[in-house]
Amino acid sequence: MRTILSDLGLESPLVGTTVTAHIKSSGPDGFRCTVYDVASGRGRDALLPRADAYNLPEGAAPPRLAAGDTVVALVVDVADGGPEGGERLILSTTVPELVERILAAFVDEILTGRVVIKGVARVAGTKAKIAVAPTVPGVDARGACIGRGASRLKSAERLLNRGFGRERLEIIDYSGDRATFVANAMNPMQVTEVLIERGTAVVAVEEHQLSGGIGEGGLNAELAGRLTGLYVHVVKAGRDLRQVMDQVLSDSSAADAS
Repeated sequence: MRTILSDLGLESPLVGTTVTAHIKSSGPDGFRCTVYDVASGRGRDALLPRADAYNLPEGAAPPRLAAGDTVVALVVDVADGGPEGGERLILSTTVPELVERILAAFVDEILTGRVVIKGVARVAGTKAKIAVAPTVPGVDARGACIGRGASRLKSAERLLNRGFGRERLEIIDYSGDRATFVANAMNPMQVTEVLIERGTAVVAVEEHQLSGGIGEGGLNAELAGRLTGLYVHVVKAGRDLRQVMDQVLSDSSAADAS
């Protein structure tokens, strides 16, 4: 599987780079920033579009950015600087790839290739699930990303949340077996049974975990679905999953036909 960043189409070597942006001012189009080159110290003009900065789900705290603040962002494009000339970096704080870059900075096993990130599902400002896998025997990919006492994960969260609030990161063990992968992706809920058919996964959890399995506003199930590429439907353990699956597929077909 290709890594996330290999799909960005790097028209410029700067695209896909994580940077610290220093906010200079704000306007209708977004936040004007300066990004300093680590080697030369030269400042580059950058823009964090307002639509990107505020593309957050209901209930997520919006950024409170003002001149003098700093924010960690990903370079997603390089544009013409306009009348002032030169180039302008276009930044994003909400793309899933930013999570991949930030986590890699704290996990040696990712930098050395012993652990790879297989996918990221993110609702910016709220929660992200990151699927990881080892490339060599004996490596605990999830444990490596979390770190002793969750030190690596907490450090990544602190850097990601600079200026944005309380986004949580969850590390998921990737599996080539889709049922196992779905069960892992439902973390921290314990899945008792999984049935997969035609892009849909019916997942059973114990009744006391049902609300958490779905997640507030359906978030946990939604992110598990994004991570695995499946539509995830959560039910109470003990239900006939075959019957539930038939009903879900029937409802989906009826909705497509209408």
